[in-house]
Amino acid sequence: MRKSREDSIHSQTYIKEALSALLHEHKLQDITVTAICKKAGVARVTFYKYYRNVYDVVQASVDEIVQDFLKEVDSLDPYESMQLIIEYIIEGFVSAQKPSGKLIDANISSMMLDYLNYTMEKVFQADITRNHGMSRMQILFLAGGIYNIVNDWIKRGAKESPQALAAKIYEILPYGTTDTRNLANS
Repeated sequence: MRKSREDSIHSQTYIKEALSALLHEHKLQDITVTAICKKAGVARVTFYKYYRNVYDVVQASVDEIVQDFLKEVDSLDPYESMQLIIEYIIEGFVSAQKPSGKLIDANISSMMLDYLNYTMEKVFQADITRNHGMSRMQILFLAGGIYNIVNDWIKRGAKESPQALAAKIYEILPYGTTDTRNLANS
């Protein structure tokens, strides 16, 4: 990899890590570009080379989490592995729990829900070979329900394990039994 490309990747990583560290101490709306640059050890000009503002850094960080998640679930059938997919979703929230809490406080939860909607659509679109015919409305309903449960779980202190929460969410999904019948009839 060329040196300039490496420097670019390192600078962006330092900026995202600095924002994450600052979110442990401050609310998102109180964090400035100057504070991020100081914490990251980069110049403001470097920050503005990659991002327009603090919210762009948040978006880049969430984009990275979403891409990692999609790689993780790429080979999973959403109908056979939904509990595991839900577990991965919860673990994604847990890995950034403190920042997620701050993001929820800063009213960026709608952006996070949009990402979850996008992610769930990608998971189900990848299931073309089986063509279970899950509509966009059903996917949004499922994503919204999962998001609200996980969001509430975080706000209440995340007392149970992600695995236990995933199992509880999976138990209440209506399609689990329906799919089994539909698969038997196909």
